[in-house]
Amino acid sequence: MKLSTVRLGRDRTAAARLQKKHCVVLPYRDVGALIASGDGWRERAAAETGERHRLDDVSYAPLIVRPGKVVSVDPGYAARARETGRPLPAVPEFSVRDGRRVVGAHDDICLASEEQDVDWGVALGLVIGRRARGVTAETALSHVAGYTVVNDVTVRSRPGGVLDSGPSPAVATAVGPALVTIEDAPMGGRGLTLNGLVDGRVRQKANTSELIFDVATVIAHLSTVVTLLPGDLITTGTPAASRTGREPGMCLQPGMKVVASIKGVGELRNAVVRSFPQ
Repeated sequence: MKLSTVRLGRDRTAAARLQKKHCVVLPYRDVGALIASGDGWRERAAAETGERHRLDDVSYAPLIVRPGKVVSVDPGYAARARETGRPLPAVPEFSVRDGRRVVGAHDDICLASEEQDVDWGVALGLVIGRRARGVTAETALSHVAGYTVVNDVTVRSRPGGVLDSGPSPAVATAVGPALVTIEDAPMGGRGLTLNGLVDGRVRQKANTSELIFDVATVIAHLSTVVTLLPGDLITTGTPAASRTGREPGMCLQPGMKVVASIKGVGELRNAVVRSFPQ
């Protein structure tokens, strides 16, 4: 099953079940609210027979309009660690970001004039389906609602491309367009092909089987440090060649078009502009 959050008019969003050419609106403001509604949310989503809209007539809001937190693993891939001159970590390294700064699958990525070093990266995202604290790798996947695509937009303000873990009000992470529920995705999200393009040029290509730590290990480790709640978003890391170590001085600029896709999960298409969202 594929679920999305769609905009229905100026001020209304709703979770929706995606079909081939239309969506069925669900009685929740977004996918996060659906998941947070408790046990049986999958069955409720599959059974709903609400209003229908042609997919051509709706736009995609952020999958989770206000995730409680966004946890970013970095490095996620060995080649990424080499690219940034970092040793392979013994355990997943991560930062926690403000969950309010997310945008939809086709929304603009807005830059402020002072943000001159903004990086991007396609990543497999996973959404937590039920509370996880101190879970084991053997049980971790039972806490996952499903998988989505993330364009992990980040201000890189330190030499060597080291992640600035502080919140940035000037950039937002793109998430969507859909959540592929865990029962319809490969076990642990393995074997999925990621592609990142900027202005039509392939900048990233990888497979989730190359992750340093698999999804279950990531969740188990994070759950020993923070409590993961339904609707939290975890990005599993971006592949090498996002920018750092490849083309010095290159960063996102207004007018660029960024495409982040994961085969079988979805595709983000975002334009880069020099302004704050309204």
